[in-house]
Amino acid sequence: FKDEWIREFEGINEIIVCLDRDKSGQEGALKISENLGSALEDSKVFQVVLPEETGDKGDVTDFFVKLHKSVDDFMALKQLYVPTDDSCRFAKLPLPKRPITAEKWVSVINKNFPAFLFAAELGLSVIAQILIKDVTNPFAVILLDVPSSGKTITINFFDGIEELVYSSDKFSAASFVSHSANVNREKLKQVDLLPRVRYKMFLIRDFASIFAQREEDLKNSLGILTRVLDGEGFESDSGVHGSRGYKGEYLFMILGASTPIPPRVWKIMGNLGSRLFFLHLNSPDKNEDQLALQLQDRSYKVKEKICKKATHDLLKTLWAEYPEGVEWNHSNEDPELLKIIGRCAKLLSKLRGTINVWREKGLGGDEYSYTKPTIEKPDRINQLLYNLARGHTLAFGRKNLTKPDIRVVIELVFDSADIVRSQLFQLLLSYDGKISTSDIEKELNCSKPTALKEMKALGVLGICDLEEDEPGMIGRAESQIVLKQEFMWFLSDECKEVLANTTPY
Repeated sequence: FKDEWIREFEGINEIIVCLDRDKSGQEGALKISENLGSALEDSKVFQVVLPEETGDKGDVTDFFVKLHKSVDDFMALKQLYVPTDDSCRFAKLPLPKRPITAEKWVSVINKNFPAFLFAAELGLSVIAQILIKDVTNPFAVILLDVPSSGKTITINFFDGIEELVYSSDKFSAASFVSHSANVNREKLKQVDLLPRVRYKMFLIRDFASIFAQREEDLKNSLGILTRVLDGEGFESDSGVHGSRGYKGEYLFMILGASTPIPPRVWKIMGNLGSRLFFLHLNSPDKNEDQLALQLQDRSYKVKEKICKKATHDLLKTLWAEYPEGVEWNHSNEDPELLKIIGRCAKLLSKLRGTINVWREKGLGGDEYSYTKPTIEKPDRINQLLYNLARGHTLAFGRKNLTKPDIRVVIELVFDSADIVRSQLFQLLLSYDGKISTSDIEKELNCSKPTALKEMKALGVLGICDLEEDEPGMIGRAESQIVLKQEFMWFLSDECKEVLANTTPY
């Protein structure tokens, strides 16, 4: 699209930009919208993103001819283009009195809270994505563990820099765009959450209240979260205030905390195409001596303040170094590392797949039947994991991916699916890719029907091959699952080397 073409659009009140659905088409649509929007003050520029049914490279012709859609259908898709102000995206932070390196930051966290280092490293990787100019996808990660396990302490490391973070102890998904009947429409923008978290990391200390909602409320909340985590704003309607919302680039990140998630939540998230990632802290239990020492040690909050200051200094150092953000050079990336990210994306999309299971009476007892799984295409997960790896890269002083950046991706993938599936997959890896029913019963402390159900689920999802029953203990047949060839890399020495290297720089 040449600059001299812009004058041909002068005097047109509404301009709609609609290019192909592929990556280059969407990037081109954004570029054209920026050029037209900045040059034509009296024109409104709209964008149309074609629906998935048009195909991965579908265009406007496919919309009308292939899908038999009308002009009204097309017009219903238009969204007003809101130009992105980079000066708003990249907060201006002064260099701290004592600039700090990532290596020094690691040593501070490791000295005071070694058990929380990886979670803090992950949080750093999430917020650093804001500095990368071509990152337009929000990233949300939730720390999972039992109460009093250190989730809040880790989140507190990042709290306090108003230009970079927005903090809440508890929130409602509906607050992103409010329709409160007690507030005049003109004043609702002052209470809407979405513009307040734009270009910031949203700290949520109690995500469990969302997951504990009854099913219909949970579906509504997760539906809103799914939409706002597309980074394109959010619009909703109510009988009180009509249509309200925001369109354009609304990039933000989430670092939250929750107690372990009930199984029903995983199923609902799977049906909605979850945008949330998870990390199990697995904080170690303390013995009596450690608990007694903890009562005598009054420096717990002091340690937290030290880690918080180190984190603030590192973020300020990073933002002062890149006041205009970072242009990422994709051509310098190692293709082999990008392939690993792709493998991780394919694995997680399958681990998160949804299948309906029901129990039937059979000659040999109860048997489980399964529907064809619904598995999200790995493209979105692939991009999000790549963005996370780049955030880690930038936070630790690099501009090209290395293996320490990939460790963050792998660890997150292992934890970001239904806990039983995640445990079974990791157990399968520990058994060199082949495990039997009795071993699963013993390791996961579950019954044989439960073990068989989960084994079959991994088979239906295309992660494993389920072998025929064979003789086992007296009166009990044995089944085995074997990891499929496409995921054998997770058994390789290279993968073990990446996971064993806990040094992030």
